[in-house]
Parts: sequence; structure tokens; C-alpha cells
Amino acid sequence: MAIATLLAAGPGRGQDLSGGGYLDLRLANSGDERAAVDGGLGKTRFGDDGTGFHLAEAALYGNLQLTEDLLGYADVRYEPSQRTAVDLIESYVRYRPVSLSPWRWSVKAGAFFPPVSEENTAPGWTSPWTLTPSAINSWVGEELRTIGTEAKVEWRGESDHIEGEVAMFGWNEAAGVALAERGWTMTDRITGLFDRLRLPNALATPAKPGAVWREPFAQIDGNPGWYAGLSWRHEDWGKLDLIYYDNEADPHAFEHEYAWHTRFVGAGTQTAIGPVTVLAQVMSGTTTVAPDEDEAYDTDFQAAYLLLGYRLGQWRIAARADFFATEAQNHDPDDRLSEHGAAQTVALSWLPLDYVKLTLEGLRVDSWRTQRLSYGLSPGQVDHQVQLGAKFMF
Repeated sequence: MAIATLLAAGPGRGQDLSGGGYLDLRLANSGDERAAVDGGLGKTRFGDDGTGFHLAEAALYGNLQLTEDLLGYADVRYEPSQRTAVDLIESYVRYRPVSLSPWRWSVKAGAFFPPVSEENTAPGWTSPWTLTPSAINSWVGEELRTIGTEAKVEWRGESDHIEGEVAMFGWNEAAGVALAERGWTMTDRITGLFDRLRLPNALATPAKPGAVWREPFAQIDGNPGWYAGLSWRHEDWGKLDLIYYDNEADPHAFEHEYAWHTRFVGAGTQTAIGPVTVLAQVMSGTTTVAPDEDEAYDTDFQAAYLLLGYRLGQWRIAARADFFATEAQNHDPDDRLSEHGAAQTVALSWLPLDYVKLTLEGLRVDSWRTQRLSYGLSPGQVDHQVQLGAKFMF
């Protein structure tokens, strides 16, 4: 992967090496419901931790321009709760020949995020607007990674820029299990390539008590997945993105865990209304598992958000509204796995120095999930989380 290329080449061999890193610290106050990362059904990252100081993550990322056409990229992270001390978030190489015409093409190979997000555009799958991404991009960060190859074609006009991409990938056949068995969350904790995903303690069985884990980046049946995307950007009007994603997993396949056939369609847009930046996304899809040859279990999922952002010198303010739902089909009614909810996020950021960013964020998530009855809780819960983040960049 690209990380090996970056480390092996090193500086001083004629390549152009650039990059940076950051240390992300948080002071957070959250509600009483246990967080998903601790096996609960809470919707926020820090759950029932009360008020406390946290190391959100420390990260290093780098670009190595091997030749004029060939680029290597890697993003490594330390986060206290991940399985390994240091983990990879992304690592890939990209070949993009220089073009003097309006047309350009490129090929990327390795491990990287699919082109889904309108908001998570900063290094480490982070957002320049908020600490916590939307429900859509929280899920993408937890369960999706393209481990394979993506080909892209671009056309660059005077005012318009059109891109189309298609990818084939593997090692993402467990994607969808969290949406089906836990539901949507609002978290900026990204799953590393060697990490694992915590599921609710309510899914434990007498034969397998204790914490329930899944490997999100697993190859179970050998079927390659794919996605195709189209993007149009106009210098005055903004940007429109479309994507169709299908991991093509066999829902009957089993190797240590079941494969989940997950497919969705997504659309997003970016524009500006005067000084206000507008971001919006919508996603709708289905994930299917079939442990019994005679019966499949489908979970339909939907989510959308609208974010408004405003910049004034060293200050940024953002407000976002989220809506999300899952509907379990053909499940035992006692499983209680459907949900619906809404969230509101407000964030104020200040960059007093080029290398320091302070962010105050408030998050409210109002959700209804009958699975909470398994914990003796009311199915309707309101989760609150207030964070003060200090990000030191270098």
C-alpha cells in the first residue's frame, strides 16, 4: 500500500514529500445513555461518560509525489480505544497523467473513502465545519472503505467541471451490520483498517456472552463490489454529486461472520447563497443478511441533512439538521430493530493561529428505537452532547 511507499522512499530522493498532522483534544459533556462504542444504543460518541477530557485522536498524513504523474498518500492515526496502537485510515497510490486538453483521467488503488461526503473534506475524514459529522458520514466513516481500484474521467470547461468514476473493491462485505443491528449514530470516531466495530451488548447470546464485535473490512464471499459516481461543478452555481454503491455481498455467505449485501443511492450538493455555504446530502438503501436459506432479513435505511455555514475572518459558524430512519423487514417483532430520529448540531469555530483551531459544538439527537426495551429503557431517548475541541495542527 501507499504507506509502505511513503516510508520506503523517504525524503532526499528527488520526490516531493508534503503533509502534516494534528492533535485533537476534547472536553465533552454527554447524556446518560451508553455510547455505541461501549456496546450501548446511545447516538453520540461519548455517551454516558458525563463530563470528561478526551484525546479524540492524533494523526499524521502525507503525500509523496513520486513522479509528475504518480502520487502516494497515507493517513495514520492513534486513538485510545482502537485495537492497535496505530492504525491506517487511508493509504493509496494515484496515477494521473498530465493533460493539456479539457479531458483528464486517473486511476487510484489502495484503501480510501468512496466519494460520498459533502462535508468531510479535511484530512482524516474530518469536517471544516463541525466536530461531529452527519449521520450519513458518521456511518461512512465507521463501515465503508474502498479497498480496491477507482478509475476517474474528468472534463474541464471554462465554467463547468464534470467527473465520472467507477470502482471495484473487496473487503467490505460486513458493511451494513451496524445500521441493521444498532442504527444510525452521530460520531466522529472513524474505524481504522485494522480496527473492529462494537455492536450492542443486547446482541450477545448465552453461547457468546460479553462484548459483540464485527470486522467491517472483511472478505467473506469473494464477490467484488462496485460503485459509480457522477459529479458536476459550476463555478457560479456550485456542485452536484450522485453515487450508486453495491458491495455485491452474498447474504448467505459466512466466514467467522455473515456477509451483508448493502446497496444505496446517494446525492449531495454544495452551493452558496450570498456569504452562506449550503451543504446537503440524502441517502437511501437496503442491507440484507440471510442466515437461513429460506428467509432473508432486510433493513431499509434513509438519512438526509442540511448544513448552513458562515465564515467571518477567523470565525466559522455552522448549523445542521439531520433526519434518519431504518425499517426492519421480515424480522421477528421481538427484535425491535427499526428506528427513526432527528438531530440538530450547532458549531462555532475560531482559528486564532494558523496551527490552532478551537470549536464549541452542541448536539441534540432525538430518536425512537424499540431495541432499547432490551435494556429496560424507554424506546424514545434524547441524547445531548456538548464539546469544546482544541485541534493543534502542524
